[in-house]
Amino acid sequence: MNKYILVTESGSDLPQKYLDKYKIKIVQMHVTMGDKTYDDKDVQVEKIFDYYDKEKSLATTSGATPGDFEKVFKQINEENKDAKIIYIAYSSVTTVSFNSARLAAENFDNVYLIDSKNVSVGLGSLVIETAKFIEKNKDASPEDIIAFVEDVRERLRFIFLPQTLLFLRAGGRVSNAAYLGAILLRIFPTINIENGYLVAGKKYMGSFKIAYRKLINEFFRENDFEEGSIRLVKVPDLNEGHIKNIESLLSFHKIEDYDWFNTGSVIACHGGPGAMGISGILKK
Repeated sequence: MNKYILVTESGSDLPQKYLDKYKIKIVQMHVTMGDKTYDDKDVQVEKIFDYYDKEKSLATTSGATPGDFEKVFKQINEENKDAKIIYIAYSSVTTVSFNSARLAAENFDNVYLIDSKNVSVGLGSLVIETAKFIEKNKDASPEDIIAFVEDVRERLRFIFLPQTLLFLRAGGRVSNAAYLGAILLRIFPTINIENGYLVAGKKYMGSFKIAYRKLINEFFRENDFEEGSIRLVKVPDLNEGHIKNIESLLSFHKIEDYDWFNTGSVIACHGGPGAMGISGILKK
């Protein structure tokens, strides 16, 4: 029977209960405000928003370094000498983390790297499903696990809905014209994860409430998801009224088994306050 340790980045936004249950190891991504750089875990999301309000400058994010990964890989090997390390990466086209891990892994012979082609709750969901697979398949080989991850990855759907485009504009991800147009026309564009890239999706006109109602209704009308695979993510300032409305929509679609993730500072830097997202895994 093989012993596996799962590793991923803080940008997976995994709740602590999953880290504890499956002994998942987290490598910290980083946030820079002014001339100071912090580990993701050391920055409260509200400080990101306060920094922008005060400085009119957006905090920037960066991936984990080779040194960050080497430290975690070394610690795992010291504590679990016979373990194999399965690293499921934050989308490699959005950050240097995957390449950093590849460089660090050159010093170890028990590290297996897989690009999740996803971020936040999409990445977190893939890690959770992999942990469940390993738990049920104790004799699985690393190749079996990689094949499982790649299969689920292609069936995973994640859509993100910002409540404001202010932070996306500040980060250069949308133009000033698009930002002003969205305000004037009350447009809420979605962000989809496609092959690892964050791309503009459908645009909804009206209020934020109308936007997420349409998003969720279409999400379930157009897809058939595995039971227990629905997970949502929220950025601070998504108020309780919106959360209750979203949960009522899930109930309408007969989704009772779901979970909420809270974003860390990395995703909050891009999504801005009050954003939400939803992910699910398509049935085979």
